[in-house]
Amino acid sequence: MNSETAAVRTAVLQAWRDTLEADPASDDENFFEAGGNSILAVALQRRLAKALGHAVPLRQIHDNPTVAGLLGIGTTNLASGPQQAVVESAALTLYCLPYAGSSARMYAHWDGFLPASVTVKPLELAGRGARWSEPALSAMPALLDDLAGAMDEARHTPYALFGHSFGGVLAFELTRHLAERGFPAPQRLLISACLAPHEATPVETTHDLSDEEFTHRLRKLRGTPEELLENEELMELYLPTLRADYTILDHYQAPQIAPLECPVSVFHGRDDQDVPRESAGEWALYSKDSFAVEEIAGDHFFLRDSEDELLTKLALHLRCGSAEDK
Repeated sequence: MNSETAAVRTAVLQAWRDTLEADPASDDENFFEAGGNSILAVALQRRLAKALGHAVPLRQIHDNPTVAGLLGIGTTNLASGPQQAVVESAALTLYCLPYAGSSARMYAHWDGFLPASVTVKPLELAGRGARWSEPALSAMPALLDDLAGAMDEARHTPYALFGHSFGGVLAFELTRHLAERGFPAPQRLLISACLAPHEATPVETTHDLSDEEFTHRLRKLRGTPEELLENEELMELYLPTLRADYTILDHYQAPQIAPLECPVSVFHGRDDQDVPRESAGEWALYSKDSFAVEEIAGDHFFLRDSEDELLTKLALHLRCGSAEDK
């Protein structure tokens, strides 16, 4: 095997591994029999295109769904040289913010499901994920400064912001924060399962509850994994991070209503009792550009339960807006 073929094989194996989260049993294992489906095939297609530097027709993946078959596709295109159509390079960065107490790494796999022109960049908050050892920030100004520090490229590269629930509040405030510091406006602000700023401050506080009451409240909210809530030792380590997020939310003071210099898209769950459609519509007050509301099957955490539907609609909004724009 020559060096070029070896490089293609490495790319194929990595794309397979990232898509199915497992190594192939052999070069002859069938992608679809190993757990792949049509949606995952699209994810594999995009990963292969990015890694190989040329378009990979989906039909070829369906017809050659093994490592050996994919290796043949890759080396054939490699041999064809520069005349091969080059896949569209990333033209927009989508910065994603998590809901309270969560890690932004939940968005890492989105890169394989959105258009190739979109690069997903999760914005990790201190105290979780790769930043576990850092103390969580419990004040909005400090948190916004921290997040903006990870977005220098947004000064000269088109970008959009996405946030779910508490992350929606952060995405909104970060949009304002960046504008105050001379950043260009995002191509679009995408808000998910989040009340408009003037309605976002909770009626009841959470951050100041006793550990037992706090854990009970988290269980009712359903945003924290049960395996974390049931592990006392882990909860002891993670409570300061959870409390930090709820401290920011409990003390949130909405700014005077002023439209943003960007389009706003809002996603809400059909069965979400916390953010019904009429409340989602209140976000229209914050956009002087186009505004759209999209309904997704599920409750407040449709982000997890209806992810395919959300990503499909998200891709449309990132590409060209929505037919429901008002």
